[in-house]
Amino acid sequence: MSGEKTVGVKPVFKKVLTDVDRGIYVESWEVSNEDFGLDGRWCIKKCRLRGGTSEGVDIITVDNGALSFTVIPTRGMGIWKGEFKGLPLGWESPVKSPVHPHYINLEARGGLGWLDGFNEWVVRCGLGSLGAPGIDTIIDNMGRRREVMLTLHGRIANIPASEVKCRVYLEPSVKLSVEGVVYERSMFGPNLKMTTEISTTPNSNTLKITDRIENLKSTPDEMQILYHCNYGVPLLEDGARLVAPFHKVAPRDERAAEGIESFDEFGPPESGFVEQVYFCKLVGDGRGYTKAALLNRDRTRAASISFSLSELPYFTVWKNTNSLEEGYVMGLEPGTSFPNHKSFERRMGRVVNLKPGETYEVTLELSAHVGAEEVRRLEDEIEGLMEGVETEIFRNPVEGFSPT
Repeated sequence: MSGEKTVGVKPVFKKVLTDVDRGIYVESWEVSNEDFGLDGRWCIKKCRLRGGTSEGVDIITVDNGALSFTVIPTRGMGIWKGEFKGLPLGWESPVKSPVHPHYINLEARGGLGWLDGFNEWVVRCGLGSLGAPGIDTIIDNMGRRREVMLTLHGRIANIPASEVKCRVYLEPSVKLSVEGVVYERSMFGPNLKMTTEISTTPNSNTLKITDRIENLKSTPDEMQILYHCNYGVPLLEDGARLVAPFHKVAPRDERAAEGIESFDEFGPPESGFVEQVYFCKLVGDGRGYTKAALLNRDRTRAASISFSLSELPYFTVWKNTNSLEEGYVMGLEPGTSFPNHKSFERRMGRVVNLKPGETYEVTLELSAHVGAEEVRRLEDEIEGLMEGVETEIFRNPVEGFSPT
């Protein structure tokens, strides 16, 4: 085992697993508390998958002794699955294993090809665009207006990381970290660099995602990002409920309007269920931070996400309680915009414009909660954010939130 021992003033072990520019690639590797003579039980393991459409996919599993999760560098540093003290985190997609981007045609089925690889617990949408597929207008390399296809949820989830490293911070306390760099770039197109750190601490119930997105162009460029955080059984079940400090809630379309009275409640798997999507504005604390959670039926288990409204000001709820075979799942989706087509979000002023060299930073925490008392504390914390605020629920799509 080898690694650099200082980063700033903190002793740290570092292992470079991929560095395209330096010609470094490590296919399998692991490290644990035993390598440092430390008590407890934690480890980080890296391997490459073989066979089928998973051929060549790299995965890194971090186990902090209570919470474990699997990062997929080959798929934009998304997070495939997780588990906390026996509680599965994520969902069961019809797409059973991670799919190498080689097998994804984003333009398939009218721009819905992204779905052919969609099975992650946490997947980023962006960076050049996100949301519904459709035609956008750009200025091409000859200065002419040109129509181009924007595919569902953009490209970042199907771009392999160019740099991947793991760090174990040893002082003042242990922190386990997986870091990656993903570029979304083309000639006469976007040139965006995402640097991410996904970290946790031993025996914690939380993982933290810290993303830094930089515009490498010498001219301004647009950027969008949305974190598609997906949950299925056992958290999602008949009687499960979403709790969040809702300020405004509007259905995306007429289909969503049919279920507006119970937008925060979930039923059993229902074959043929057509998705319902709700666009929301949330309330934050004094620092602008907020939290949303999915609670199971008897309120003994929950999963929550925490984020800053200054970084991710828009929140989307995705209800897809279809059959188990078709993907029984719901999504908590904080983002820089709603997942409408980019042209609409641009008109509404919800697309980020980055100056040359400018960066946009996002921090998102995902936590698991087990036990009635802990879930009750979580509910109380979220309800406390609503003090003095009334929720406004629109029964029909709202102009400005979605095309009406």
